[in-house]
Amino acid sequence: MSLTASEWKRKAVHASMGLFALALRWLTWRQAALLAFAALLLNLFLLPRFGRGIYRDASRKRDVGIVAYPAVVLLLVLVFRGRYLPIAAAVWAMMAFGDPAASIFGKAIGGPRLPWNRQKTWIGLLADWAIGGAAAVGVFRFVSERELRPESVALLVGAAALFALLESIRAGIDDNLVAAPPVAFFLAWVCLASPPAAVPVVPGPGWALAINAAVALAAYAARAVSVSGAVAGALVGTAILASGGFPAYAVLWGFFLVGSVASKFGYREKAKRGTAQSRGGRRGAEHVAANCLVAALVAALARYQTQWGLVFTSCFAAALADTLGTEFGSLYGRRAFSPTSGASVPVGTPGAVSWPGLAAAAAGAAGISLVGAGTGLLPLSDAGIVVTAGFAGALAESVANDFGRRLGFRLDHEFANAANTFLGALIAVEIAASLAKGSLYLPVEGG
Repeated sequence: MSLTASEWKRKAVHASMGLFALALRWLTWRQAALLAFAALLLNLFLLPRFGRGIYRDASRKRDVGIVAYPAVVLLLVLVFRGRYLPIAAAVWAMMAFGDPAASIFGKAIGGPRLPWNRQKTWIGLLADWAIGGAAAVGVFRFVSERELRPESVALLVGAAALFALLESIRAGIDDNLVAAPPVAFFLAWVCLASPPAAVPVVPGPGWALAINAAVALAAYAARAVSVSGAVAGALVGTAILASGGFPAYAVLWGFFLVGSVASKFGYREKAKRGTAQSRGGRRGAEHVAANCLVAALVAALARYQTQWGLVFTSCFAAALADTLGTEFGSLYGRRAFSPTSGASVPVGTPGAVSWPGLAAAAAGAAGISLVGAGTGLLPLSDAGIVVTAGFAGALAESVANDFGRRLGFRLDHEFANAANTFLGALIAVEIAASLAKGSLYLPVEGG
């Protein structure tokens, strides 16, 4: 299926605006923010009058993607100013050039569809990665005005792969909002801390794969996972064990065991209410990806980041807090309420919370923090950060779903689960950095 004439115009405008990222070499962050804000106002109020030719749906008053583009650029410039401004430029380049490449190559060549999003293709995903990565490296080099070391190039290319993956996911909101901010925060976090004094002791890749293959077969035999869940779980478990060692693996298993038991606990009653996990509580590949991919990415940086154990544990604290909050809230929560307005709503309403659910969420975050501290993955003094970050990440998902219900959109369930693990990680970084600094931390030093 080829692109329409209006879609070609849209992609051309999308990419051409990315050339302005090169101007960040000379502009101050205030000047760049003012220009991005002006572009946002233009797209909000003037483009609907004379620019509907690039709208996907000309009958709509505004095009969400066209408004989101300058809004995300403005966010990147405001947050990642100072010495981090080249990161904003690199991610802008991924958004400007990778996104159009995915559509153009995906529709021009076609090919196999992505299993997690049948509307997109592997060709499109690879084009997004290749062209977005090349653009990010070039723009970062130009804006930063320094030679890039091989590890910096590898990091930018890896970040472009993450960007392409996030753009390919069904989220329920515009993909500019889904991909760009997390990738920028990831790049900034890598620059935040020094390498650890001691790297984790890990088994070889062969042993890690053998252990996880055996575990996956056992989990499938116990009817805890489906076939896709067993395969995905084995791959993610191998990655975590081979990167973070057995302490990280223990945290993964703490989440999986407690979450699986909670899903099956009171299953018949939850099934009657329509709140039970599908497939008899078996976890599929989509559940593995939603709950574990962010943590697996963090574990891959175990040799390079001092705080990786804290952030890794916070990912699973948020995941388990969300799981227990949902499972026990739907089972014991007789009264549910909106987390944003406090108004009573029917049990099972998207985004609704209950007191039993909130208590279970806090207990889940606390349990994972104790596993992390008990295995030596983080100091006991950091357990409170994990509990706070995990609980806040899970609660943020409820708030987002509640807002979505009230504003007329609904986040994809698996995307929302992945987002809460990312938020748990982000909140942990923010708390730890703020405590170290003695005041609220934002990555803007030097600006």
